[in-house]
Amino acid sequence: MASRLFGYDISGNTIGVDIHTWDSADLNGNEPFKVVVRTGDTAPSGYTDITSIENWNDHGFNIATDYGVARFAIKDIVLEGVWSGFTETEKDIAISRHCAPTSMDAIIHQMTYHGMSQPQATGFVIRNWHHYYIQFIETCKQRWYYVMFVVPQYLSFEDAEDLFDTIDMLIGYYNNAARLGRNYGNANDGIMDYVESTNGFVGQGLRETNYVLLQGTWDDLILAIKETLHDGIYTKYDDI
Repeated sequence: MASRLFGYDISGNTIGVDIHTWDSADLNGNEPFKVVVRTGDTAPSGYTDITSIENWNDHGFNIATDYGVARFAIKDIVLEGVWSGFTETEKDIAISRHCAPTSMDAIIHQMTYHGMSQPQATGFVIRNWHHYYIQFIETCKQRWYYVMFVVPQYLSFEDAEDLFDTIDMLIGYYNNAARLGRNYGNANDGIMDYVESTNGFVGQGLRETNYVLLQGTWDDLILAIKETLHDGIYTKYDDI
């Protein structure tokens, strides 16, 4: 999934590209930037797509639902492009967000363009990985909090609590190590394997429980959990 960033248009000029300061009155009640996460969703009216590494770095982290949405948007751009084709500024941003294609690409860049020794460059890359990982772990915890809000919309409180108890260990792997599952780049089963009844949970996942749905279908519930845990699509409220 490649999230997109949009800037509001004011008299033919786009915020984030042509305009970098503006008055609230110029927005006509609109937000200066919008994020579209779902592939296939239409662009918001009155906005222009300004998706880029620099714009995500400068604006996206302030408006995306969480850190993970913005960080993985940068990662997607890097993976869809060619490392040698990015500017030095774009490479610097990608490395700072732990989004270089490989650690060696990041190390070579730091040695070549910033005059670091190999040990210095290696240490720099490790620190950036640590910074990313800690922030993403916090993102995972926030997403799980909102899954706990999503599930009771489909299951009774009793069944929701039973589900959380059943997958307690998988919740821990997600909250403490960002493990989603084998189909999401992890070497071991994770919470999404249970939710989607895949890999080690074929025939014994969420869909196969005896819970009674209060609304919708199993596909609806599974998608709602996936969009929250993996895609960062959820609506925040202030008192959570």
